[in-house]
Formats: sequence, C-alpha cells, structure tokens
Amino acid sequence: MLPGVTVGHCAVVAAASVVAADVDPYAVVAGNPALVVRPRFHEENIAWLLRAAWWDWPVQLATEHARVIMADEPAELERIAAEHGSLQA
Repeated sequence: MLPGVTVGHCAVVAAASVVAADVDPYAVVAGNPALVVRPRFHEENIAWLLRAAWWDWPVQLATEHARVIMADEPAELERIAAEHGSLQA
C-alpha cells in the first residue's frame, strides 16, 4: 500500500497487490496497480453494514451478536445497532 492511501472498512486486498488509490469499503481489489475486482455485497447491503458499523461496537456487544455479524444479515445488524444507540448517520 502506498503512503496516503486509505482502505475502506472490510475491504479485501489480494496478496501481493499494490494499492495506489483509495479502496472503497467492502471492495475486493487485486493486481499491480490494485483494481476493483468486485464489491463484496450489493450496494444496499453495504449501506446497511456501514450504518451498523459493527467494528465500532463494544467488544461485549459484538461478541454477543457474532453469529449475526457472520451470517450476512445486514438489516438485522442495523436493527441491533439502532437498539443499542450505535447506528451511524
């Protein structure tokens, strides 16, 4: 990764890739220079995940809801975040 480059939340960077530009959240990038291969989820689901921001939850809350985090249920994550006052704008 080159200096000044930002990799978005939960993006995947393939091994040996050279990241020369910012990478969007939940993008999969690969190559030299790294290019977007595909998004990890549909655009609507990415928006839900970014609003839920589960990576900022207290450890206890994230541990309690680990199955939901890993189950690809972004609407449920958003509901949990709202319930616990963790929903992002």
